[in-house]
Amino acid sequence: MIFTSTVTVDGTNIVYDVAGEGPAIMLLHGGGGGQTRKSWHEAGYVSRLQNEFKLIAMDIRGHGESDKPTAKEAYTIDKMCKDVLAVADACEIETFALWGFSYGGNIGRYLAANSNRVEKIIVIGIPFGQAASGEFRQFINEFRAHWEPILQANKGGVPNLTMLSEEDREIWQVMDVPVTLAWLTAMLDWEINEPQDLLCPALWLSGSGNESTVASIKKYRETAVQSSVQIEIVPGLTHIQEFEEIDRVFPIMLEFVKS
Repeated sequence: MIFTSTVTVDGTNIVYDVAGEGPAIMLLHGGGGGQTRKSWHEAGYVSRLQNEFKLIAMDIRGHGESDKPTAKEAYTIDKMCKDVLAVADACEIETFALWGFSYGGNIGRYLAANSNRVEKIIVIGIPFGQAASGEFRQFINEFRAHWEPILQANKGGVPNLTMLSEEDREIWQVMDVPVTLAWLTAMLDWEINEPQDLLCPALWLSGSGNESTVASIKKYRETAVQSSVQIEIVPGLTHIQEFEEIDRVFPIMLEFVKS
């Protein structure tokens, strides 16, 4: 496995690794919760794919070992998409399949709607439409309402932890709050993206326990099918299980990427 990084057009350093040989698959991890490019290794995807494909797993900006800007302007969907293409360029890959889970699936679907370099895409566990909708959008607004005054009172620096509640101290210790606040807030401004916007074949995968994505599938089912989007709802899986229960989802994903 090769581990390296590249600098994007706005000077952000993006770390990625490369394993295997064959047709290229770009792997984009979920957002927050300790998700990084290593998640694809730890869950077993890379080991199962590397004998047939070239796997490029990148740390999305704001995560892992990539740079972590604290301004929401650093996380526009245009910049996020350009990061993926910059990594592809650094790997000398012209076209590629893209597998994206959660936040990575969100970024991937926008890229697949704006670049013909994505040959196929697997979108795992996220709705189409707004980048952040429903309960997730409400969560972001509540997160902003709570943390923005705290950060502003400390001029963006580290707050006096003794002045925070026990719950807030725990959150501060396990989460990079300023960075998380930046990329979450940026998602509120990403434009609507729908299945018919995609320029390539897609697999839209969800667990039956992922209520928001299942509702989105019901809303877009007709246009999705007309737009070469294959829909798979795996019984009993929650959002995180859509990624972690690899024995349930991997055969579906592999069949699609090989078709």
